[in-house]
Amino acid sequence: MTRSDGPPASRDDAPRTPEPPSRGDIATLLLSATGEILGVTESVTERTGYSAEDLRGTPLASILLDVPDALEAVTDRGVGNDGDAGVTPTSCSLAIRTADGDVAAFDGRLERLPRDGTDDVVVGTLHWRPRSRAGGETVPERDEETTSNPGWQAQNDEVAPPKTFVALADALQDGIIVLDTDSEIQYANPAVERILGYGPRDLVGESKLSVIPERLQEQHLNALNRYLETGERNIDWEYVELPGQHEDGHEVPLGISLNDFVFDDERYFVGLFRDITPRQEAERALRERERQLEEYREYTDDILNAIDDVFYVLDSAGKLKRWNHRLCEVAGYSDEEIASMHALEFFEEREHEAIANAIQTGFDAGSARVEATVVTKDGETIPYEFVAASLEDPDGNLVLAGIGRDITTRIEQRQELEESNERLEQFAYAASHDLQEPLRMVTSYLQLIEGRYADELDDDAEEFLEFAVDGAERMREMIDGLLAYSRVDTQGDSFEPIDLDAVLEDVLDDLQLKVDASGAAIDAEPLPQVLGDRSQLRQVIQNLLSNAIEYSGDEPPTIEITAERDGDEWRITVDDDGIGIDPSKTDRIFQVFQRLHMADEHDGTGIGLALTRRIVERHGGRIWVDSEPDGGSTFFVTLPATSSLESPSPRRSSR
Repeated sequence: MTRSDGPPASRDDAPRTPEPPSRGDIATLLLSATGEILGVTESVTERTGYSAEDLRGTPLASILLDVPDALEAVTDRGVGNDGDAGVTPTSCSLAIRTADGDVAAFDGRLERLPRDGTDDVVVGTLHWRPRSRAGGETVPERDEETTSNPGWQAQNDEVAPPKTFVALADALQDGIIVLDTDSEIQYANPAVERILGYGPRDLVGESKLSVIPERLQEQHLNALNRYLETGERNIDWEYVELPGQHEDGHEVPLGISLNDFVFDDERYFVGLFRDITPRQEAERALRERERQLEEYREYTDDILNAIDDVFYVLDSAGKLKRWNHRLCEVAGYSDEEIASMHALEFFEEREHEAIANAIQTGFDAGSARVEATVVTKDGETIPYEFVAASLEDPDGNLVLAGIGRDITTRIEQRQELEESNERLEQFAYAASHDLQEPLRMVTSYLQLIEGRYADELDDDAEEFLEFAVDGAERMREMIDGLLAYSRVDTQGDSFEPIDLDAVLEDVLDDLQLKVDASGAAIDAEPLPQVLGDRSQLRQVIQNLLSNAIEYSGDEPPTIEITAERDGDEWRITVDDDGIGIDPSKTDRIFQVFQRLHMADEHDGTGIGLALTRRIVERHGGRIWVDSEPDGGSTFFVTLPATSSLESPSPRRSSR
């Protein structure tokens, strides 16, 4: 076997006679990461006079004359309690106070070994150093006969480790294998069988190649020879991951820490290893999960990139955290440029304040909407509508996620509608002025004929004249209704909080004669405040009540008015017990000049409900009806509430 150069030189300045240590001079210490003694070999107990039980749990520093830097370096005393110490062997000399007050000196190495899931341990491989008298005569500290521990005693081709070492090694979950310089296994602990399938007795005396995959055996032998010849290491002894060969033929991934030591003037190598299959499986599962997440992200990116709208995510500082390709296409900037831009940089400066307020509203209220003009990199302007909602990102930070939509077409349609309304207003003016004046002339002359020639007209002529006057009057009502219909959007008042109870009182006053004539019973629950145009809302309620009275049938009608809150709206209900409507014809009643009955059956122009719907839609609401023939009708109207806390007054209206 190749011989080593022996133990390190003593730090004792006194001259002494160097000699190879005997088998009983090898000492092994096992320490906790904080420096407490976990176990010792018999050589330590014999040289110090302490029992193993006395030493267990004792801080090594407490029995040393001086605490060497090496001990500080490998325990938590030197690494700030973070357990991040290296495992590179550190040479040291220890002077231990013995039980009888003497001193036992040891030279050797200390090494900190990391252990997954448990605290690190520190292993000390030491050689007893005899003290010397003046003149160089060696003075043994104990009678050689008392050192009965055979150390690593050769038995044929086997090496038997000390009992304490065996007890410690048996307790470890990690495998331990000791090799000599010929790659022959001298020791294996029981954990080796659990990890690699080989029993310790089967391995001792065998080549290390037994536990190395065939494809790596030559590489291992070459590396060992190179190290013995030059001291060069081709792998990290502190920690390396290599496959081991299981007895049944499969490979086992191992995490290995290596070291060498000298005993009885012979060099040995020790490997501490564990099966890292569970960790690798966890890493593979993690990589697979990351792959799936990446695929899902790519999938969501594909979806977002497929839509025609701009998708974006903003942080609280107004920086874009995520966006789709549509933003690049619209604005003309690259992904790299967008990543460095603030949201306001995409808009005209005159709109910055409004956009900043909308962003803040989104974070404060949970959602926001704003129309703004996007300015592209080339200076082109595009009108956009942005809607966003706040949510938490995976890190728990609040962000705004939203959609931006090009509203160029909508604005064009809006302009066309405004132009159409303007033309309608012009037509209404013409209807009011140009048509009503001739109509008034016709009506006046008919009335003049009736008054001047009444005695000369027979019954048929009087009837014809009556029809003509009545037709002219109905024509006037239709023109007035059409004029009112055309002016809903153009001549309406601005919205303000309106008390519907007060509006209802005014309507009932206006309809008092009609209510009395029909014998109608009107029962109204307390009505709320809404945002709207008072005169137009008065028209809505009056039209609905007039219809309920007009189409009541032969019996006096019963009409109920109720209100119910629905989110940001109030739903107003007008329910009657009249003649009802065919459900297939309910849409017709909201169209201009559409009547379900002849003029001689029921009064009306066919504009009232069309006007009502136009007013309700101007207020951002809806109107619809549920009805059956002879089953009465229920009209529903939704109107915006004045606030989230507003509720109806407790007053009731009843006529």
